[in-house]
Amino acid sequence: MIRQLIAVLALAGMPAALAAQSQQRLSIQGSGAMVFPTASESGFENDTRLGWEAQLRYTFSRFSLGAGYQQATVYKFATGDFTGAISTLFVEPRYVFAAAQRTAFYAAGRIGAGLLQCDPEQACAEQAWEPAYGGGGGLLFLLGTRVSIDLGAQFFATRYTLASGEKASPGYFMARLGLSIGL
Repeated sequence: MIRQLIAVLALAGMPAALAAQSQQRLSIQGSGAMVFPTASESGFENDTRLGWEAQLRYTFSRFSLGAGYQQATVYKFATGDFTGAISTLFVEPRYVFAAAQRTAFYAAGRIGAGLLQCDPEQACAEQAWEPAYGGGGGLLFLLGTRVSIDLGAQFFATRYTLASGEKASPGYFMARLGLSIGL
């Protein structure tokens, strides 16, 4: 345990130029995701679901700031054609706290607005954009001066209106694999 702590502290002290984020100030990132509900959803399949996200990121060395859009199917009936997806507009600050030459560990937070989108639309109560938040971390693998792979995980939550008119605030765990390209 002491050796791992010393290694992490030594990596954290490396120059910012070694941080394995894109070496370009501006980059775009696209990711595919697997979404896991954190609580049982009455009447719905409780399986792993799929999602995706896209973001534009500005890098200041170890710190970067991204803005983007995330969508994940969160509800699905075992029978029938109903699906519910959470769409989220977000801002994501990220900090690389430990880096080697081609790998970096980061922590990130998210804040934004989420909307439940139902298909068919009339199967849900009227929805409005609600506060959304999340946080997590991951690993960046630098493939070249303009390209990196992002293997990350996060928790995210938002509010939406149930058919009964009550507000729900469920949480979800998301694992993602992304590709970032410096512009």
